[in-house]
Amino acid sequence: MSWDIPVTEGFIRKVHEGVRRRRRARRAAVAAGVAVLGVTGGAALITVDRTTDRTPPPPAAAPAIGPLLDGFAISWLPTGTVRTGTDSYLRRGLTDTGPDAFTVTSRRFDRGVGIGMWVSVLRPDPGVDDADVAGWAADGKQKEKTFAVPAGTACLMADGTGRGAVITTPGGVVITVEANGAFTATEVESVARGIAP
Repeated sequence: MSWDIPVTEGFIRKVHEGVRRRRRARRAAVAAGVAVLGVTGGAALITVDRTTDRTPPPPAAAPAIGPLLDGFAISWLPTGTVRTGTDSYLRRGLTDTGPDAFTVTSRRFDRGVGIGMWVSVLRPDPGVDDADVAGWAADGKQKEKTFAVPAGTACLMADGTGRGAVITTPGGVVITVEANGAFTATEVESVARGIAP
């Protein structure tokens, strides 16, 4: 049995247009689904990092965020944290009344109003012991843990107002990460792990 139904060219054109329209709609739906999964997946990862105390170490070859800070690259910052202002530079002593003993180059980062973090490079003058400079940086803070970082050895510290890390480098430079209480120990540790010469 054969079917001999006449089909016009207009009918065939409309069928092809319908097929193309459905394919475009399907592709758009798939792309939207992938985008939603990417956004929600990223949000889930952020949530996991914030609710657990696991340290997400930065990739070993992560690029620097912004220019070097007195010769050191900062390659990891907590989500939503941005650089504010220009770097500051000063000279200071180990005591308020003592002679200048080291230089301090600092960079500030904020994650909203009143949520600040500072990374500083402290370079001792010739003849000044870097252990004394590290002791000055850690004064009044309680040591929580020590760990290796690309720049040297870091100590995670805490006091009544926030957390910080003091890094001593093989070259005698001391680097500090200071953050107020809005930042977690994990975030401070991750910033320290992302500092490299």
